[in-house]
Amino acid sequence: MNCLRCKSGWKIGALVALVVLVALPAAAVRPKHAKKQSGGAAVSRAQRELAEQMMRDAYKLARPLEARQRVALMTRLLYTMRPEVMAVEKEEWAEELFKLAQQLPAEPAEERDAAIATAAARLAIYDAGHALELLDTLPNEGGERAGARGMAARLVFNGYMQHHGSAGAEVLLAHGRRWSEHGGFPYAASATALARLRPNEDAAEDFFRQVMAIFQRGEEGIFGISDFSVLLEQAVSMEAISEESAEEAGQSIVRQLRKVTAAVEPGALSADQKLQVMRAMNNVRVCAPKAYEAARREAPELLTVKAARVMPPAEPPKIDAGLQSAFHELADAMREKRGAAALRETIDRGLKLVNDKYRAGACPECRTPDAQSWALVSLAAYAAPMTICKQLAAIEDPFWRAYFMAIAAQQVGQPTRVADPTARKIPEKEEAEPE
Repeated sequence: MNCLRCKSGWKIGALVALVVLVALPAAAVRPKHAKKQSGGAAVSRAQRELAEQMMRDAYKLARPLEARQRVALMTRLLYTMRPEVMAVEKEEWAEELFKLAQQLPAEPAEERDAAIATAAARLAIYDAGHALELLDTLPNEGGERAGARGMAARLVFNGYMQHHGSAGAEVLLAHGRRWSEHGGFPYAASATALARLRPNEDAAEDFFRQVMAIFQRGEEGIFGISDFSVLLEQAVSMEAISEESAEEAGQSIVRQLRKVTAAVEPGALSADQKLQVMRAMNNVRVCAPKAYEAARREAPELLTVKAARVMPPAEPPKIDAGLQSAFHELADAMREKRGAAALRETIDRGLKLVNDKYRAGACPECRTPDAQSWALVSLAAYAAPMTICKQLAAIEDPFWRAYFMAIAAQQVGQPTRVADPTARKIPEKEEAEPE
């Protein structure tokens, strides 16, 4: 691959939302000729083109990888630099990711669903109509869980409404009907359309009642009922519907909750199902007080459903002393304005530590790098943007070389300050031995 096709100079770049590194440490400084404009370092056309070529090279490295690694890398690429950078290619990559993610194992479902939803949401930036068409192809979840379609719908619906305004509401309603023949309508996502219709009270009321008619068919599972209660809560909070419609919706929620919970053996509701019931009843309490009082008298069992979400204890991440030292050594080299050769040598030593950590087979379950490795590669790209691509050849494993190339491309194309991820750790924890 040819990473060094470009020449030098500078222009403004901006940071993409998922970059986790925001402030250069006191030890590090801006590149020598960078101009301070709009809060970011300037980059040349050559540097920007180099960043784009690095992204293409990373994509090529992904082609022979197994599905999970390709999904992880393509997700990273879609979030590298601003959406308008390489828009044509990113649109193609998003559609490719949508299809590729469906090849992931059914379990864990969350990983598969998140990848599919990410692809649809990123595609919606460029073509929300096509993203909707792809969502049409997904299997129906029957309102038993959010699923990939439910996860993606909010962002896709929002993107579609931004381009089509209130006229797009009927299109979204038509897609929702196709998705919900046996439950699974994207109720909460429909709040986007309702918000657009809000200035026209009659149109907003009519839209909500059409959605409620779909809900009243009684095809939803517990998650679908809870999802409709979210739409009710948002509709009431934005004053988009009448009190009569809110009360009717609340009654429908209680009626369907009684139906689905009665079909479950006593005590057989999972913790997540209990949380969904609690959320639905709380929304009824807030939005439809008459329906809630009726439920208190006629369906007290729904008010006694309790569940607590148990969070595992947070464990402080281990600190790799070698990577920590390499980060500060590079920061010192930048602060002291050592020559290019000294910077390259310092970066090479740091990348050797990263390679040792991620050489083939060392972390088979990892899909994203640890914060220290990410920060070190990011700072290296900041320090030596025109040579980092060549230096990343030191990373032996193709997946990790491609992933770190994407991280470096972000800094080459849109430089931003980089923070030491260990700087805010509890002092006594910083003495941990390298992993």
